Order: sequence, then C-alpha cells, then structure tokens
Amino acid sequence: MSETAAAEPAATLTETSDQSESSAQEIDWKAKSRMWEQRAKQNNDAAAKLAEIEESQKTEAQKLQEQLTALQERATTAERDKERLSVIAKHGIPEEYHDLVHGTDADSLSASAAKVKALITSTAGAQTAQSASFVIPDEGGSPNLALNGDGIEAALKNALGIR
Repeated sequence: MSETAAAEPAATLTETSDQSESSAQEIDWKAKSRMWEQRAKQNNDAAAKLAEIEESQKTEAQKLQEQLTALQERATTAERDKERLSVIAKHGIPEEYHDLVHGTDADSLSASAAKVKALITSTAGAQTAQSASFVIPDEGGSPNLALNGDGIEAALKNALGIR
C-alpha cells in the first residue's frame, strides 16, 4: 500500500506539472493569437490604405489618359483643318465657299476644291456675260447713260427675262 500511496502523489505531481505546462502553452497560444490578430488588423489597415492610394493613382492615370486622348483628337482636327485650308488657299476659293470643300485626305480635298473652283468660275462667267460692265478704267465709275442707251435696254430685258 505504501508503494501505491507513494506512486499516487508522484502521479498527482506529474499531472499538476502537465496541467501547468499545458496552461502555460494555452497562455502563450492566447497571447500569440492576440498578437497575430493585432498584426492582421494592422495589415488590413495598411492594405486598405494601399488600395486607396492605388485607386487614386489609377484614376489619375485614367484622367491623364483622357487628357491625352482629347489632345490627340485636337491635334488631328487641327492638322486636318490646316490641310483643308492649304488646299483652299492653293485653289483661291473665296471664304463664303469654304464650307463646300470637304474630304478626308489631300487628294479628295484637292478634287473637291477643283470642283468648287470650277463652279465659282462658271457662275461668275455667266453673271459677267449677263450684266454688262460699264466701268471706265480711267475714272473708276459708271458712265452716265442716256435714257435710250443700250445699257438701260439690256438691264430691262434682263429684269423682264427677255432675250
């Protein structure tokens, strides 16, 4: 019996030391758990800040991309207008007929300008043939015509549509 009694306190002592070691491990585990939880919260906050910064930079990049696109479009439009006005000037088309010249490239602009120039020339030639010019080069004015003159007769026929 004495052997059993001596073994019991030793077993109790071993169980107590196991319990104290296990409770020490639990305390360490709980402490480590709290430590990792705190680190996770800090990392989450840092990740949120990083995502916010990346989003702000991404929108800034998008803004810059939109500005670049708008500026490229303006440059293309300016180049197209420059080319169109160059062709118009080369063909000597008056300003009131500029809107009639259109095209996507130099060849189509030039062909359109040639057509407009031919139209202007034919219209101006027809108007000149219909109305007689009575400008005296030395004086720069119109002569005083008699009431029975040819100029008045031509003007009346033109106004009445008589040929």
